[in-house]
Amino acid sequence: MWFGWRVIATTLLVALGVGCAKSERRSDDELALGPVVRTAPQRIVVLGSSTSAGTGPRDPDDAYVPRYRALLARRFPSFTLINLAVGGQTTYEIQPTGFVPPPNRPRPVSGKHVSAALAQSPAAIIVNLPSNDAAAHVSVAEQLDNFARVAKAAADAGVLLWITTPQPRNFSPAQVAIQREVRSAILNRYSSYSLDFWSPFAAADGTIDPKYDAGDGVHLNAAAHSILLKIVVSAKVPEAVLAAAK
Repeated sequence: MWFGWRVIATTLLVALGVGCAKSERRSDDELALGPVVRTAPQRIVVLGSSTSAGTGPRDPDDAYVPRYRALLARRFPSFTLINLAVGGQTTYEIQPTGFVPPPNRPRPVSGKHVSAALAQSPAAIIVNLPSNDAAAHVSVAEQLDNFARVAKAAADAGVLLWITTPQPRNFSPAQVAIQREVRSAILNRYSSYSLDFWSPFAAADGTIDPKYDAGDGVHLNAAAHSILLKIVVSAKVPEAVLAAAK
């Protein structure tokens, strides 16, 4: 009899332990919830690379994009989140259809660029390109021109656009300098439509703060993705979409 109860108790403890992380994730997401808002159907599209594709957290469900999708489904059930991010992309891969890059630069990737995003008839686009440009030694000027071209395509289509800053990475000093300059320019140029994905995670030298490093010096861990989620939620993208529609 005692053996049976011990088995049951152990099973319950294991179940509670397994559910603990998920309950923490849910309670964390609940902080951003308010009244459920039902409207006409709307779409938000994410363009980007590995961070938005979900690389970093051990559990893919801990990445910020799926958590944001789940949060939208609960508070803004009329909003659909479409994720076109794919690992390895730079600002060149998300350029519009027909864009011809300079020599030795990649072409836009069909189905994963701004034209593909706009083909979804979205109300908003979030662009997240953390560090692959600097890794490829793409200059600050090139990156900013590419962001501007994407922003113009969205504006011409009447679509709201948010751009994240770069994220820290364990780079050389020269590459860190590129990252810092791009970060400052994005915050200045896009103002309230920029998302600071740098400040919470950067060490003094511009590399990743070890407590947010997924272990490869490139990607952010689950704890960092919790912060990314809060940054995106604080931008109030659905609220801005609904306000613009009035």
